[in-house]
Amino acid sequence: MPAWPGGECPDCGDYMPPNLITCQTCRALLNPELEIGLVQIPEFIPLKEISPEELARTESGSGDAGTSDTARPGPVVPPRGFFVRCPGCRQELKIPEQFAHARVQCKHCNVPFVLDQTMRRQQVEACYANCPHCSQRLRVSVKFVNKQVACNFCGGALMLRYEP
Repeated sequence: MPAWPGGECPDCGDYMPPNLITCQTCRALLNPELEIGLVQIPEFIPLKEISPEELARTESGSGDAGTSDTARPGPVVPPRGFFVRCPGCRQELKIPEQFAHARVQCKHCNVPFVLDQTMRRQQVEACYANCPHCSQRLRVSVKFVNKQVACNFCGGALMLRYEP
């Protein structure tokens, strides 16, 4: 089936550029080998409504529907460290959990600071932890901490527990 070479529309006579399927003016098919097909609308089948009792049973794991690995809550994982901005130069720093309450120094500008509870509430941009399923290192934004998330590598469910 050749593409429309360009020229006058067979129905309205307006010039149409090459590679069109229908006329931009009258919407007629430009290639005589094409024909307008009808789209069959499928039969409407209403979905079964789930009662609140069935939903609660499914979410608790006693039902058989919806209990795949992604529906089950994953293990709670503590953070192994934090990503924070240096108060001096604003560069991002990766601070292990063991140094969270100790005096640390920026490796870029040498400004010392303590990642105390106040700074942890305001400055932490992300946490990192290892996935309990595949052991890959995960970076988790603070908007996803204390929520069920899936591992980027294996898809396993987990929750990073972080309390500043």
